[in-house]
Amino acid sequence: MDVGDSPLLKFAADLRSLRDKAGGSSYRQLGARAHYSATTLSDAAGGRKLPTLAVTLAYVRACEGDEAEWENRWHEVAAEVLPQPPANEGHPPYAGLAAYGTEDAEWFFGRDRTLDDLEARIRDRRFAAVFGASGAGKSSLLRAGLVPRLPGSTAVTTPGEVEVRPEKLDLGRDLIIVDQFEEVFTLCQDADQRAAFIDALLDAECRVVLGVRADFYGHCAQHPRLVEALTDGQLLLGPMGPEELRQVIMQPAVKASCTVETALVSRLIAETTGQAGVLPLMSHALLETWRRRRGTTLTVAGYEAAGGIQHAIAQTAERTFTSLEKHQRALAREVFLRLTALGDGTEDTKRRLPRAELDANVDVDVVLDRLAHARLLTLDRDTVEIAHEALIRSWPRLRNWLAADRDGLRTMRQLTDAATTWHSLGRDPDALYRGSRLDTAVEWTQRENVRTSALERDFLTESLAARDRERHLAHRNNRRLRQLVALLLVLLVLASGAVVLAIRAQQQAATERNLSVARYAANEAQNRRAAGDGGLANQLIIAAYRLSGTGDLRDLVLSAHASAGADMISRSVLPTGPALSPDGTQIPTARVPDIADGRVYKRVGGLLTPKNTVTSFTVTSSERAYATTTETPDARIWDVTDAREPVVAHTFTGPVTRVAFAPAGGRFLVTVEGASEAKIWDATNPREPKVLGVLTGHPRWITDIAFSPDGRTLITIDNQSTVRFWSLANPAEPKQVGELDDGEDVSTVALSPDRRTAAVAGANGTIRLWDLANPWQPTRLARMTGHSDKVLSLGFRRDGQALASVSKDDTVRMWNLADQRHPTQQARISGPTDGVYGVNFGDTPDWVITSNADGTTRSWEFDVNEAIARMCETVDQPITEEEWRRNFEGIPYDSPCS
Repeated sequence: MDVGDSPLLKFAADLRSLRDKAGGSSYRQLGARAHYSATTLSDAAGGRKLPTLAVTLAYVRACEGDEAEWENRWHEVAAEVLPQPPANEGHPPYAGLAAYGTEDAEWFFGRDRTLDDLEARIRDRRFAAVFGASGAGKSSLLRAGLVPRLPGSTAVTTPGEVEVRPEKLDLGRDLIIVDQFEEVFTLCQDADQRAAFIDALLDAECRVVLGVRADFYGHCAQHPRLVEALTDGQLLLGPMGPEELRQVIMQPAVKASCTVETALVSRLIAETTGQAGVLPLMSHALLETWRRRRGTTLTVAGYEAAGGIQHAIAQTAERTFTSLEKHQRALAREVFLRLTALGDGTEDTKRRLPRAELDANVDVDVVLDRLAHARLLTLDRDTVEIAHEALIRSWPRLRNWLAADRDGLRTMRQLTDAATTWHSLGRDPDALYRGSRLDTAVEWTQRENVRTSALERDFLTESLAARDRERHLAHRNNRRLRQLVALLLVLLVLASGAVVLAIRAQQQAATERNLSVARYAANEAQNRRAAGDGGLANQLIIAAYRLSGTGDLRDLVLSAHASAGADMISRSVLPTGPALSPDGTQIPTARVPDIADGRVYKRVGGLLTPKNTVTSFTVTSSERAYATTTETPDARIWDVTDAREPVVAHTFTGPVTRVAFAPAGGRFLVTVEGASEAKIWDATNPREPKVLGVLTGHPRWITDIAFSPDGRTLITIDNQSTVRFWSLANPAEPKQVGELDDGEDVSTVALSPDRRTAAVAGANGTIRLWDLANPWQPTRLARMTGHSDKVLSLGFRRDGQALASVSKDDTVRMWNLADQRHPTQQARISGPTDGVYGVNFGDTPDWVITSNADGTTRSWEFDVNEAIARMCETVDQPITEEEWRRNFEGIPYDSPCS
């Protein structure tokens, strides 16, 4: 059968190919394993119609394929081949992604008990607030639930609608509801204006109710008067219970003269109970299921065709996006990126966009109309915004856009704000970009798929013109300065005082000139590297650092060296697995005398299903190297001593979610099974580990485990970010010996070699140091900021005087802990950090190594002199005098790698 271009035929052909790879079993044999008839499985791979999701997954399971991958494939094909919702459908009983408004009160169900509580609080107090996760239903509760219940006049607004200006608040009503109160912090950068807005609400004579996203609770705590007002006026909106969810599902359908299959009700309740932010996802899935109803019945089949809770939003967004013309898709991408506010220690949030920020043309109007019709966007008279933040979390394409270049998106947002400010000031020249901000913005606009508005293009054009004028003026001033220096040198003969003045003026001029030239050369180095001329780029950045020697230029040198990976082979580190065990022991190389790349040696990560699941590494006392992985369905221990042929040493049975070796020879091994049971194994013989003890009764789910450097202490992190310390002195009976809960997110932890200091970090990028002299009452020593995204791993140097950190912001940083109460950042290296699970120090104080989940390692050299030496070893052609003059005008020629 010809595969052709049909998604359905391609899907069927891939099913047949999967069967062939599984050994070519007959459909009768597959049927016995899948518990479906041979005819059903044959039809599934026939390509005449799309099989159901259940049949597809049974087929894949029988062929030992990746069920998650094929489930995503099924939803993609279903979005293209299954019948689409009708264009004119009347008033739907569910709101989809949008919140219920005051006009939707008759369709709002499930929150009666919460509304009774909130109404009682408002009667007793003048000021109250509803806190809840994004998607918990705060806006619907306030607008469709609370407002209809209350007598008198009520005003509902958001900070964005009144531009955080107190005079725009309608305080003459009996009650004012400020929904999405977190916009006070995300949209207003003026602290005084923000404080004035909050004070106006606190001083109002009417009653006030706030709706606030729970992850902005800490922001509210920064205002003492607001804390005092909310002391007894807080209502935390948690997940709905099963009976409340049943009302949300069934009552709107009953009102619309429809019924819901009992199996669908049970499935929805099972999938949503206890989930705080799932309401918009469920509402959207129900809306799409209602559009695919059979007669007046909402069915499980319609729910699966809609993609379910996990895929309905993504399916609608993807279907709408792909239906656009190619140039309209580019416009849609720009719209979504501009409508998203990047989180700084919090989740990404939606942003209300002034319509004037987008170019006025027909294509933009068409894109906005199409997206609004699909209920992905909400259009107002002068503004545009995403219907709900659930779209940001659930649409893979949008998540990929946001993750691809977060620094670029921040550059875009800063450019937009700067251009708007410039325009509002009457295009004042003093508000234009200059220096590195201009260079960064111009470099960003030259990237692929980058679009700017007409106002932003005018702003950059004027900024570049102003820079050219300033450079011309600076050149003229430099010429005059040189003349002045010459005059001062003449006057040197006449007076010793003139000598001092001349020398100081010359030194200051030279310092300023060197700094200006060095920054220009560093910027040119980035352009040359982007053009593929790495050798010249390295020489330019080395020369710039030697000329000026500032910290940012030092970091650029280290980052350039890291990107080249020059020291991977020179230090004889095998590119096949973690180079060091957690206690710093290097992989034994006696069996692999000649170093080669991944084309010769197999990566452990390339042998895993799914890939990228290496979790830890150790070298035993017999100099054998072992790695652990959490593969599906079983965790494994891999013998990687022979890097050419890694082999499975042991396979665990059961649902293992975490596995890790203890350092110092790897005697202990810990696995986490289920939610909160940890087993301690004797891994002296990793091929036959034996259970020594079981850590049961852990109060919460274990999300991660770690060891102290000496392997005598086990550390667990639970799903509420509490860190617990367990002594393994008697592994048969692990004993808790300490606990740390600093009230912030914790996803990684490290102990110093003397076990007296702990470092913890999480999603907001901050690192906290704690004194464990009393492990039951730790004392915070310091708070280290610098990372702009989640910290992936931490590692102390063996002397305890330095800490290495790795973050999703694609930086590796080294911190000087000589004074633990006042730590300082020693240096920062930029480079990809996807998949990193561990970080440690090499055999020199400034050499850091990260371990990746695909079984590879990467070196990061923080000794700038060592980095320069390694970079110069790769230079084939020294910089020419002509190239030097082009980049270092007025500086004597000095080849950096001669």
